[in-house]
Amino acid sequence: MAGGAVMLIAMVAVGSWVSHRIEQAAVQNFAITAANYVESFISPVTQDLADGTELSDPAQQAMIEIFSSTALSDRIVSYKIWKKGGLIVHASDPSLAGQKFEPSDDLRAAWQGEVSASFEDLNDPEDASEASLGVPLLEVYSPIHEVFSGEIIAVAEFYERADALQIELSNAQRTT
Repeated sequence: MAGGAVMLIAMVAVGSWVSHRIEQAAVQNFAITAANYVESFISPVTQDLADGTELSDPAQQAMIEIFSSTALSDRIVSYKIWKKGGLIVHASDPSLAGQKFEPSDDLRAAWQGEVSASFEDLNDPEDASEASLGVPLLEVYSPIHEVFSGEIIAVAEFYERADALQIELSNAQRTT
């Protein structure tokens, strides 16, 4: 009986650990793919941020067009463009532009050059409108690079519908 109990506890612990690792890998893979796709659209438009903390009016209009009339509009439900220090310079919710928030761990990681993401972790104060949508979301933070120097000039935070990811994670957990 003691051996069976130890084996059961070990099985649950290892299964939980493996399931968590699979979730982390799947979220990161989805995030990297999405970040590369989104950056190809927004990087050329956000180059104003290499020299300042504001997007020009044409750049702001281009951002609105990108997220409302391209293939991104089906996938991305919300976005924010950050400068250092937690300043939102542009967002799908215009009321957030110009506000400062305490940078999250994911935002700090993006400033270090990493694509970071979380699945259905919408606990930050600036995530209130996304949390109210009631759909599974992948929150991705992606560095935006200056074209010629490669320097990180801003960070794009976007929320992608993650119905497929949720199904994949559920299947992985069940299998594990």
